[in-house]
Amino acid sequence: MANEYLEELYEDVFNRLNLQIENQREGVLYKIVHKLLETEESEANEICNRIGIKNNALLDDDQEIVEYLIDKPNLFILANNNWLKQAMRNNAIMNPDKAKFVWIVVVGCILVGVPYCIRYVNKWKLKPRGNERKAEQQIQPSQLPSPRTAALCLVVPASVLSDLRDKHLNGLTDNRLSKSELETLIDNTSYFLCTTIEDANLKQQDLEMTNEEIPVNSKREIYIKTHIDYAERMIGKETLYSLKKNLPIQGQCLVQKYACLKSLAGLKAFNRV
Repeated sequence: MANEYLEELYEDVFNRLNLQIENQREGVLYKIVHKLLETEESEANEICNRIGIKNNALLDDDQEIVEYLIDKPNLFILANNNWLKQAMRNNAIMNPDKAKFVWIVVVGCILVGVPYCIRYVNKWKLKPRGNERKAEQQIQPSQLPSPRTAALCLVVPASVLSDLRDKHLNGLTDNRLSKSELETLIDNTSYFLCTTIEDANLKQQDLEMTNEEIPVNSKREIYIKTHIDYAERMIGKETLYSLKKNLPIQGQCLVQKYACLKSLAGLKAFNRV
């Protein structure tokens, strides 16, 4: 029963992810890990850094990691499950590179763990059967729903963030911001970028951040990244007015990260106010 459940779970994840990676030739395993750990960026980066998964890796590079991992006893049993064998055969006939995607997705699922795979599947409600599954596999990438969660990255003075933490009494421990609090951050930002979560994660790697304590009543530049539900209309906006105009009425805003900036290097992709 356990093997059958895992087989079904990994198949459901593959059916969704395959539509998003079928035309990708670089960073496939990196993208899969970050997709499955969408709101756990630090965990995703930790996995990729420890195993050597890179966002610009070629398919053959990902394949080397996959081949190393599948030699491990706890993963080898997967080679015998029926869905994996059939998927490998079907994709190899259509496109040799696609056969690699099957193992890359499965290994990505194993690296992040079953709970996150379940969450990903439940999020998309991907439980089609029979004809419904065939219809799902025929969806083209252009027909996929636009992302509903936006990543809003801001650079604000330390004093603004300090005031915000004071309002929350215990700091930003619960990570939630009200709409008015988010508007305050937007009103005081000097650099901003609103994009997809995946793109924001990539852009963040170019920033020089420190682990020092946030100073109080200071103009020191602080980087803060938030995830906003139902905010797809905010993505790509290049003015503060358009950001605030498209703030969703419903949906929560969660702070994902904030830290002091060592310098303004790495902000080339951001919009300057």
